[in-house]
Amino acid sequence: MPQVVGWVAAVMAVALITGCVDSGPVVSADRRTSATQGASMSDDEQLPEAVPAFTAHFSDPVYEDPAGEFAPFGTDEGSDMLYEWDERRGELGPDTTVADLIEGAGMSEVAAGLGTPEESPVPRAGGPVDAAVTIVAAAFTLLRLSGHIDDAGKRLTLEALDALIGYYDSPPELVRQRADLESWQG
Repeated sequence: MPQVVGWVAAVMAVALITGCVDSGPVVSADRRTSATQGASMSDDEQLPEAVPAFTAHFSDPVYEDPAGEFAPFGTDEGSDMLYEWDERRGELGPDTTVADLIEGAGMSEVAAGLGTPEESPVPRAGGPVDAAVTIVAAAFTLLRLSGHIDDAGKRLTLEALDALIGYYDSPPELVRQRADLESWQG
């Protein structure tokens, strides 16, 4: 029996090392994810094309990262929002708002959860962390695909980024997104 257990452990180790098995996220005590979460895209895939104004201002690699936990398009919410609205790009006009994207994605109630405290060390579905991630996804999707953001949407997104920065103990990717959005003049 010990030989079988040793053999199984060796096969599992090889599978894990070669990427045949996803070990899942490794979460540290400060709630930051230190491993990718098996995103649906590989790192070499391209995100939908950004308008020139977006590319000129939002130049940090985080805006092209399809798998980073704190990248605006690296989460499931961010990726889904971006690809859904890329297919609907023709519906985006100069008066389109962050709220329009959230509503169009069927998440109208999401902003209401932003101000409530997260009661668990693990974010709950529909809770304030979920709300913040969805708001950030909508804002950066609008910016990437149209090159503009409404004033109310910008304020809401800065609030959402503040919530995420506080919850996750200031990851540099979120701090960068906040600084870049705050300085956006488009």
